[in-house]
Amino acid sequence: MSVLVMMTLLAGAPGFTSKASEADVPENLMEEPIKVEILEAIVVEDMDVSSDITTYTMLADCMISVGGDSEGMHIDISTGTVGTASVLGVKDVKIWKKNWRGNWDLVAISSGGEAYNRSTTGVMIVYPDAVKGATYKITCVHYGNVNGYIEGENDSGEFVFNFY
Repeated sequence: MSVLVMMTLLAGAPGFTSKASEADVPENLMEEPIKVEILEAIVVEDMDVSSDITTYTMLADCMISVGGDSEGMHIDISTGTVGTASVLGVKDVKIWKKNWRGNWDLVAISSGGEAYNRSTTGVMIVYPDAVKGATYKITCVHYGNVNGYIEGENDSGEFVFNFY
């Protein structure tokens, strides 16, 4: 009996074939080539900016820098706006540590800080309980107001703390 089963497995199942063609695929599932448009850019050198134009808030990049020494993890977060902001700051700073299961644990927070009538600002934070060799990430919200309030979220991405 076992020899018969073995021979059937080696020979395959007679009379069974599978065939698929494009005709069998519904039209809505077939991929059509994507047409990429090429657009022309015009350089404008001497723009006439009328006094009717109001500058609205445009946040610059929010930069998160990390270093360390015997005091712990040093975190510098800077941001800016195009134009002078009546208020400009960084808030809701969160330090996350990756656990052994690959999930993120919130290990420290800071309310951040803000400055007034500035185009750049930043905060400095020290996390004294950072563990050398552990994986971290830092998230925050940066915001500003230049004739309108705007905020953005930022994430440092994961990094291994190996500084001291």
